[in-house]
Amino acid sequence: MGYDLNRLVKTLGGLKSHTAIVTILLRRSTKVWGALVLFSSQMLVSCRHTENSPSGIEVLAGVDTLDLLFEVGEELGDSSNSFWSIASADIDDLGRIFVLDDVEACVKVFDSTGAYIQNLTRRGSGPGELLRPSYLNIAPDGRIVISDITKGGFIVFNDSFELEDEVLLWGNNSPYCFAALTKSKYLVCRYSETQLTDGYVLKHTADIYDFSSAENPINLYTDSIIENEHGSGLSYSRELVFVLFKGINSWCNDSGNVFIATLDTLDYQVYGWDSLGNQFLFISLPISPVGKEPDEIDAEAFFMQTYYQRAGGWPPWEPSPYGHRFMTAELGIGPDQNLWVRRGTRTDLFFDIFDLNGNLVRHAVYGLQSWSWKTVITTHGVLAWELDPLEGYQKLYFLR
Repeated sequence: MGYDLNRLVKTLGGLKSHTAIVTILLRRSTKVWGALVLFSSQMLVSCRHTENSPSGIEVLAGVDTLDLLFEVGEELGDSSNSFWSIASADIDDLGRIFVLDDVEACVKVFDSTGAYIQNLTRRGSGPGELLRPSYLNIAPDGRIVISDITKGGFIVFNDSFELEDEVLLWGNNSPYCFAALTKSKYLVCRYSETQLTDGYVLKHTADIYDFSSAENPINLYTDSIIENEHGSGLSYSRELVFVLFKGINSWCNDSGNVFIATLDTLDYQVYGWDSLGNQFLFISLPISPVGKEPDEIDAEAFFMQTYYQRAGGWPPWEPSPYGHRFMTAELGIGPDQNLWVRRGTRTDLFFDIFDLNGNLVRHAVYGLQSWSWKTVITTHGVLAWELDPLEGYQKLYFLR
């Protein structure tokens, strides 16, 4: 179905707590849906932490402790070392670290020691410029790929930081997450809706697109819920939580394989496919569900509400976060060439490490506590930051 561009959420700026929202939500009024396009990525809102890891956490193998190599980020001072709102990050084979700041609409580049090198791109609507960026990925050949909802796709720089291409295929419903598999194949994660006779299906999908051919994309995974138009379906709060905060966690390795860890509060599940869409991996662990503490639910609800309101969201919303933590969070191929999956039931940085046959090898942990971690797992190490840092400003941590 279409999207009403007259209801675009306003672009926010000026304050560090301001951001844009992530994806696309359609709001019904009576039986007619208007559109609310929700823009890119993360923001800083409250300053609450969960101090202790929950009980009932299964440790199923040996545990390694990760080392903090360095951190970047300060509240005041040189703007090259501060962040307004980290949306995404990645590392290339030269060890350069790329950090996408969605409020500044630029990419800050650091070397392998954390020293600032330069900014890549800037705010604007011209070729290679950004307005509302949401995601960054380093392709296997070193190209830097950045999505921007205002362009309906993503822009591509080569490893010398020269603009190479703009892939503009999706109009006003561009991907919120993607990864390059090959020169022409990309994994694309998007939100969309399908109209039924008496309601709608709200969907997050992960598909492989081959830009060198006219074939239809290959669907790998779909997470969906059904909203009944007559009022017997989901609450408005549950719709928003699903759309804004339940995207698909995915990653790809240099062989073009796709890995997805499902966001589920009951089952621990990880899948793997090759670039042709053939499933070759399924992982399940016997992990017990972990309920959130009341303080954590309050902090998360405050974060969600502020996130929504400061981006001009309408109508007023009182969020209802999930009562249990997701079993898994981000995943990726780590420094040992194994598959690392962050355990979503824990508030420290705890990773389950599997070989590519799905066998649990060991765990790795870094003990700093937060309910709002985001990570990017790479063969060079782990990049981590908090959406809701205690200090009130973001730091980027590099762990290995």
